[in-house]
Amino acid sequence: MPSIPLLEQLYALLAPSVSICLGCGKQTRRMSDEFPELCPTCAGSIPWIKVPRCPICGRGMGCPDCIRGDWAVERSFVLNRSAVLYDDRMREWLGQYKYRGRETLAPLFGKMMVQAYNRLEQEMRKSWQDPNWRIDAVTCVPVSPSRWLERGFNQAEQLAEAVAKRTGAAFIPLLERSRDTEKQSLKSRSERLKDMKKVFVPGPGAADHLNHLIKGLESCGVSRSNAFQAQKRSSRPKPLRFLLVDDIYTTGSTIGACAAQLQMLTYSVGQKAEIYSLTWARS
Repeated sequence: MPSIPLLEQLYALLAPSVSICLGCGKQTRRMSDEFPELCPTCAGSIPWIKVPRCPICGRGMGCPDCIRGDWAVERSFVLNRSAVLYDDRMREWLGQYKYRGRETLAPLFGKMMVQAYNRLEQEMRKSWQDPNWRIDAVTCVPVSPSRWLERGFNQAEQLAEAVAKRTGAAFIPLLERSRDTEKQSLKSRSERLKDMKKVFVPGPGAADHLNHLIKGLESCGVSRSNAFQAQKRSSRPKPLRFLLVDDIYTTGSTIGACAAQLQMLTYSVGQKAEIYSLTWARS
């Protein structure tokens, strides 16, 4: 008969290993099948925005901002979609990732962004009645050099790269910040919109990146929709379709400012832009 220590060793070998949930920090022998980084409780509590109520900003509840006259006129992007509602739990997760250096959360956030993009793609293919609808390139909201030094990474860039890998589209950093901005969460909507003006400018070599993208799309025979083929025959080029990525959408001031610069940058190389925004959270 095996000794008790030997039985304990056999049990230790056969028993499920203990993992730590990245969401709650608890030890568990059972993790979520969909998100192995999380326990089933945390995975089941994610406040997904699967059916947004606002067709423009993707908010999961009533939205007063998108019906404002100034925003309807000035908006430079088509729409925004977000993975989750920015509740207290998601605020804590983002704070751990963004401000406390827990880059171990990056793969989890990337998977969540991919799910959000899959819903966006399905929605657009249905809306455009185009089974081949796709983006041409992924870009992101830049951080300033001082913020990068503080954190050591750009969370929006990591999220964008995860989506680019899923779509097969190129990730192209096209913008940079001309100056730091004060904490936006402490400002009103009008103050945010004013503060974001002229914050973003084309990054080094941005025009060259765009020209390279255009040549690549032309040479590799990227599948195009019937609408694009009709435009091509009428000598009007199809707009370059960008996915602009950030961590959180609050008033849309940051996304709007970046989209406006992308519009001007794309126009400078003789093209038009069609910009879609995808963020991890919607406040």
